[in-house]
This record gives sequence, C-alpha cells and structure tokens, in this order.
Amino acid sequence: MQEEEYSKLLDTQNSLDSDESDSLDIRTQYILPPLLRWVAAAVVIIGIIDTCALVYVTHMFNTVFRPKDFASRLQYGNPYIGLQDLYSSGKVNSSAIDPIVLRPRSSAQVFVDEPDRVSPRGLRDTWKAGWGTVSPNERHLHVTPITHTIVQYRTIDFGMEDCHLVLTLPEPGVSLEAGASSNVTLSSRITVFRLAAEHPVDVKTLSYRTRPKVSRGVAVRVQPGIGGDTLLHRFPCPSASLHVFEIACADGSDCLLDVWSSQNTTYGINILQHQTV
Repeated sequence: MQEEEYSKLLDTQNSLDSDESDSLDIRTQYILPPLLRWVAAAVVIIGIIDTCALVYVTHMFNTVFRPKDFASRLQYGNPYIGLQDLYSSGKVNSSAIDPIVLRPRSSAQVFVDEPDRVSPRGLRDTWKAGWGTVSPNERHLHVTPITHTIVQYRTIDFGMEDCHLVLTLPEPGVSLEAGASSNVTLSSRITVFRLAAEHPVDVKTLSYRTRPKVSRGVAVRVQPGIGGDTLLHRFPCPSASLHVFEIACADGSDCLLDVWSSQNTTYGINILQHQTV
C-alpha cells in the first residue's frame, strides 16, 4: 500500500517536472526569436555605419589630400602679363639679346635590354657632414645601342621662343674642369625623338617601358661634331612649354657617347633659345 502511494507521488512529481520543463521551453521559444532579431538588427546597423565611414574616409583621402604629382601637373602662370600686346603694337622695339643656353632639367638613362630597369639617380651624389647628401649640378649624356638618354626642358623666357636643340662637345685634347668628361666614338650616328609628354617625366619611376610614347623623329643619323655645337632640331618653344626628347643610336650604328657636364660647362644636349621679339 505504501509502495503504491510512493509510486503515485513519484509519478505526480515527474509530471510536474515535465510540465515545468515544457513551460520553460515555450517561454524560451518566445524569448529567443525577438532577441535574435535585435542582435541581427544591431549587426546590420553597425555594418551600415562602418561602410558609410569607410566610403567617407575614402572620399576624403581622394578629395582633401593632394596627389603626389600635384605640383608637377600645375600650369605655369604667365609672369609676362601685357608684354605680348606691347611688342605686337609695334610701338616698342626690344634690345638685341644673345641666345640663352637652357640646360636639361633632367637627363636620365633607360635601357633597351632591361625595359623595366628604373633610371639610375644620384650617381655623383656625395655626403658632406653638416650638409647631408649633395647633388652636383651635372648632367649625364650616355648613348649606346642599348642605352638611351631622355632629356626634358621647360622654356620660361618670353620673347626667346625660337629654340635650337644642340649637342655640345669639347675640343679634342682640351683640359676639362673637375666633373666634366667626354668619350665619343667618331663613327657614331645618333637619332633624336620627341616624346609625347604633357607633364614632366618623373625620373623616380622612369624606365624604357614607362617612358612617354614617341611623338615623332626630329633628327636622323646625325654625326656628332667634335668641338662646338651640332644642331639637332629647331622648333618653336612658347613660354612655359615642356619639351622631352629621347637620344638614341641610329639603327646599325655602333655608337658611343658618354659625356658629363659640370658646374661651369654645358657639354651634352642643350637648348639655345633665340630672340623672337
């Protein structure tokens, strides 16, 4: 009898426990879905905020901060305001001015057999205590069948807009000042190309593959004149205009030009600006 009562009590207790468990499961089912929805909504909102922040920061970097080549792409302002009208009127005559020698802003080598090799820089840079790295005012013209030299100029002067591209070499046997040198094969023949460059060439990234495209040839199979100037090309050069040329050996010519200018010499490829007013 007692065993039957005890068994009934156990069954009742088990039934109560089962009812409580079922009730807890039901409450959990009703509680979890809203919680998951809130968590999912929070994740979506945070993701949207992060995306908007990323887009804003990207836009800020693209519009607020200047690109690295910002300065090189600026147009040169005309400092000679009114001079063109003044001289065009015929009321004023300019005094005679000797030709101006314009040295290249840069003279860099590229390599046909290594098209991805970047042009060497700082070949003659020196270190001086108290000053740091010093770059001498020297230009290198080096031309072989596999080495070309790219020179670029910016003509600034008003009224000196008739330009002659010339090759200047020293007289044989002349004593040259420190830094200047000339090694030229007499049988050399060179060809000159004008390159299509709207902006200054960045010599830090310049290579044979990345150089500007050839616009046209301006001198073909020219023999360098030893001692003096050899005219390569004559062209108009308005104030503030950019001019980039590539110097190469003529096809079939086993040529060699290895010329260094120095602080006080102008050996190599230069421009002579002649008066036009």
